[in-house]
Amino acid sequence: MGRRTARLIVVLLVSVFFARDACAEKLRVVVPKDQNLQYMSFWVALASGAFAAEGLDIELVSPKAPSQGATMFIESDAAAAVLPPPMFLPLIAKRAPIVLVANLLTNEAINIVVSRKIAMERKLDPAAPLKTRLEGLKGLRVGIAPHPPSRLRALFTSEGLDAERDLKLVTLHGKEQNAAFHDGEVDALFAHTPYVERAIVHDDAFLLVHLSRGESPVLANRLIHAFVFKKQLFTERHDLAVRAYRALARADAAIHASKAETRAMLHKQMPDRDEKEIATIVDLYEPAIPLTPAIRTDDLPPALALLPSDHPKVDLGGIPLADYVATDLSVEAERTPFARARILVIAVALATLIAAVVLVARARRSRSSVSS
Repeated sequence: MGRRTARLIVVLLVSVFFARDACAEKLRVVVPKDQNLQYMSFWVALASGAFAAEGLDIELVSPKAPSQGATMFIESDAAAAVLPPPMFLPLIAKRAPIVLVANLLTNEAINIVVSRKIAMERKLDPAAPLKTRLEGLKGLRVGIAPHPPSRLRALFTSEGLDAERDLKLVTLHGKEQNAAFHDGEVDALFAHTPYVERAIVHDDAFLLVHLSRGESPVLANRLIHAFVFKKQLFTERHDLAVRAYRALARADAAIHASKAETRAMLHKQMPDRDEKEIATIVDLYEPAIPLTPAIRTDDLPPALALLPSDHPKVDLGGIPLADYVATDLSVEAERTPFARARILVIAVALATLIAAVVLVARARRSRSSVSS
């Protein structure tokens, strides 16, 4: 084989090797808070290679403060974002050009943990009826962040109780929750990640109400975090949204299939996080991960009803909500998976390589025949 032929084959082999990379497209995604495990489906899709398998090269960007996530998304060149209702609902109210393409969390992310000492003294039973467990909290000091009281009130009201009357609510910001619980300044926490798992792992907190398991109907089967696209990109490159949806669907299935693999993927994505905390939050949040990322227009009114009481009023009246929700992606995601397209590219490259080798061989034989 001549040097020219050898070089040609090497070039074609390299082309085949990188055929998959040739299909990859960068997708810049705003994440309001880096390493927030409420975005578990997103992190697993990233760490497991589910996005990459769909030819998506995810570039993460985060604002200086989580509350600036929606502003960064709209004002930057980012194509997509992970946003909660307090961020995407005001955008819809302002008729911002966005489309919700996937649901990342369907049950409440906040759970109730109690000091184990108090749980034993009061004989609190996590298997008891929900109302009985909530009644068992009567008179306790409950640490709670500034925004979740509307959900705590909805929980108690659904069981014929009054959170404001029955509990001593102590407003705590961020890490103050864990410090207050550790020091005995509060008896219980109504908290989400990373505070709830820290309390369980490091301060022997007792899980009393597992809302992420869907124990309360008013806080279950909801839209809690959404994967959002800008309208223009969604329209012009609809395939990108379909591929992102498919990657998230694969992540949802993986989380439900194996907690061990989920822990491994999260540790890969967040190597500095405490492994016991990761294991704990996987146990807590696995039931809250939707079976599929499918999103519904009907998810928006309940999300609006549970906005924090101190949040500026959001009015969705007269807005065609269906224009802001991609409800058909689950069907589209089943058609012509990107993996098949990638295989086709590689197959074409291989066929080209084989054809080139055959043509070179024939040319050499022809030259040999003439010279003889």
